[in-house]
Amino acid sequence: MRLLDRHDGSLAVGLIIGTVIVFHQPLRYVLDVAREVETQYHVDLIPALAVLSVVFVFHQYRKRQQMKAEAVAAAAEARQARERSRDLEQLVAFGQALANALDLPGLRQVLWRHLPKFVQEREAWVLTHNRGQWAALIDETSELERSKLEALEALATQALGVEATSEGVGLEGHVCFPMIVAGKPFGVLGVCEGRQPLSAHERRALGAATALVAITARNVRLFRESQESSLRDGLTGCFNRAHALEVIEAELRRVKRSGRPLSVVMFDIDHFKTINDRYGHLIGDSVLATVGCHLSQILRGSDHKYRYGGDEFLVVLPDTPLDAAKLVTEHLRREIAQLQVSHGEGTLSVTASLGVATTLNGNLDVKALIAQADKALYRAKQAGRNRVCAAETLTVVAVGGSAHLHRAG
Repeated sequence: MRLLDRHDGSLAVGLIIGTVIVFHQPLRYVLDVAREVETQYHVDLIPALAVLSVVFVFHQYRKRQQMKAEAVAAAAEARQARERSRDLEQLVAFGQALANALDLPGLRQVLWRHLPKFVQEREAWVLTHNRGQWAALIDETSELERSKLEALEALATQALGVEATSEGVGLEGHVCFPMIVAGKPFGVLGVCEGRQPLSAHERRALGAATALVAITARNVRLFRESQESSLRDGLTGCFNRAHALEVIEAELRRVKRSGRPLSVVMFDIDHFKTINDRYGHLIGDSVLATVGCHLSQILRGSDHKYRYGGDEFLVVLPDTPLDAAKLVTEHLRREIAQLQVSHGEGTLSVTASLGVATTLNGNLDVKALIAQADKALYRAKQAGRNRVCAAETLTVVAVGGSAHLHRAG
């Protein structure tokens, strides 16, 4: 423990004066001897001693200041080493957790658990880009967050157009870290700094974490595509009937939780048997393949497309009320009517009849919802084909402890 510090100047002066008073007589004796030596040998001993004393004191002061600076530098280096060690431990734990994430739910769970350790109290978001569309990797967002989604997409698009470094790109109060895999943009991880700007080492750690997320997200997508390839119909490229039933069941559970509507569209090709009989099954297959390929081009990425059987197709529209679903279905009808399928005698035009059904609370089972869409399809065919018919909006209400079907609209 130091007896004196920089704030004890008056105490130091008092100690010096006291020391001089105490050693006054010995000092006088020393000075007298020094004067005799100067007189006898003709040298300036006292000035020399004064200079040496000043030099000695200054040297000790400089040496002490240098030791302080070295101690401060060592402490800073040790702190940086601890920070690097902590960041490395976080990255290792993050990488190990990501290695076990094989699907989107697993990846999102890892992000929710580990990403806050890198961003502290700041808000973070992750968007992936595929086929011209952005998707939130950390989803289940609230209405407030959904309202910000377009702004975040604009930021992400801007970030991918800027040459980024390992410390990210600062844009409108956010630090954006582009996710690049195999030289191609895959998405963006962003952090809203707010009143807590990210430090340089935090940015570097997030840059490394972003690389891990990008690789894992791409592997998840490839794994999903590999799984989906076994669930797709080889002719049309749409998912098969079994997968349709699984997805609709999952969507109905989500509707129960969120209260958001779910719409289902069922359609088939008008006079398809006649096409097969007249032009042959190869031309019939070409019609189905053309329709299936066109579905992916005109519908949203969040919409699900299925070949239900034969010439029947099923489209699942999440978060879509009946009025909007009817607009989508009518657009789909017009698009199919414009398709041209080549055959030996020229080109062939086709039309489709479509039925749409909507549930508001998800308390219907899969078969009941598909049956309502199928009935609407049958009504469209009965009405002359090449048209859209909608079933009444379906809900289930409890009356006296039992469930009753209620048709709205």
